[in-house]
Amino acid sequence: MSKHSIINKILFYFLSVTTIVFMLFSFLIYSFYELTLVDLCIDDLEIQSDVISDLALEYINNSTIENSKYLWEYVEKFNKYSGVDLILSDAIGYVYLVSNSVHKNLLGKQINIEKDVITKISVYDSDLQKKVYKLTKPLYNSNIYKGSITLILDDGYISLKLLNIKVFMIILYIFLMIIIGVIYYLLLRKILVKPIEIINNTAKRFASGDVCKRVYINSKDEIGELSNSFNYMAESLDKIDSNRREFLSNVSHELRTPLTTIIGFLSGILDGIISPKDHIEKLTIVYDEVKRLSRLVNDLLDLTAIESGKFTLRPRVIELNSLIKYTVKNFEQEIEQNDIVMEVFFEQNSINVVADEDRLVQVLNNLIANAIKYCDNKKRINISTKIKNNKAVVNIFNTAKLLSEDEFNNIWVRFYKNDKSRTRRGSTGLGLSIVRNIISQFREDIWVENRTKEQGVSFIFTLQLSS
Repeated sequence: MSKHSIINKILFYFLSVTTIVFMLFSFLIYSFYELTLVDLCIDDLEIQSDVISDLALEYINNSTIENSKYLWEYVEKFNKYSGVDLILSDAIGYVYLVSNSVHKNLLGKQINIEKDVITKISVYDSDLQKKVYKLTKPLYNSNIYKGSITLILDDGYISLKLLNIKVFMIILYIFLMIIIGVIYYLLLRKILVKPIEIINNTAKRFASGDVCKRVYINSKDEIGELSNSFNYMAESLDKIDSNRREFLSNVSHELRTPLTTIIGFLSGILDGIISPKDHIEKLTIVYDEVKRLSRLVNDLLDLTAIESGKFTLRPRVIELNSLIKYTVKNFEQEIEQNDIVMEVFFEQNSINVVADEDRLVQVLNNLIANAIKYCDNKKRINISTKIKNNKAVVNIFNTAKLLSEDEFNNIWVRFYKNDKSRTRRGSTGLGLSIVRNIISQFREDIWVENRTKEQGVSFIFTLQLSS
């Protein structure tokens, strides 16, 4: 596993946060333990002093070997358990018994003891050369003062307790970090790293050309969404690749057909196979094919410019009705030749829109040419404009066979020619695709409708009104 692996980074950040939280928690626990430990030890001294005072009184009243043995056995056990030393003094304050040889210099010396109260003090012991806690308790027998006991708790004992709790916390921290780290590592491998590795390996195979490979991760979380998005992207790229191959095939076909015609006729003329009297006829066909090639190239350039984002619009205010009249006039000869009845209806005398005039003319030319091309025997075309929902709406209708569901789904696709009649000479199969892309550049809508009652098809698009 690489040192730059995501699992290492996540583990580092997780364990860092866990360490900080654990340290803060341990500090609070340690501080509380430190504050209460002294009080607990002093309270324990008070409890044990009651037992020791009884043994000490028996020893003072009757200094026998047996009483001394009982006293020292208990003191030794207590010292081993709690680290407490004992100093025993008589009624006038002379020390005559110590449990720790360190304090033997006190033997035979008189110490000042308050006879009426239990005293608890924290002092520096010069003999031990460290801080100690002392508890002095007077001894009474039948209300007669017999002496006192002084219990000495070494601060080192408390420090040792604190050290033990520190060591315990460190060991606990190391143990927990190992357990948590291993568990978290395994979980990360299962829920994060492995799915990412699957997606990564699939992406590499996809990049190498295996576009059929997909990711299958049964998860409802973000990783599952990522795998679904990857599969969606794969489907889209597969479709784009398929469209690209189909596009190249269509372009090749569209170019090959007129080029074959041009080469055939020119070769016939140059080789003398075609008689001079037929030259004008054949050259006219060649000229038409050259114009078709020119239209195809221009349409391809327009479509490429639109889809690559290099399509420049120059919007300005345009009087829509006048522009439609002007465009229809350009088709007068073709309309007359096909005996088509062209009717134009304007709901309002003037409609001002904001658009690129040249591109809008291109849209109108393509849609009117398309209407003329597919007009049926009834030969009627209606063009109308109106204002609806604060938009200018243009409707170009021609009588024709109603569109099938497949045609509805593919009518905007480049080179789509489901209807064999669309393969007729002069069609590039790009006009409607260009129209939709131009209207999209205007940030407007365009759609097609079957008009069952009128037995025809309408292409409808919207334009922005000028304020």
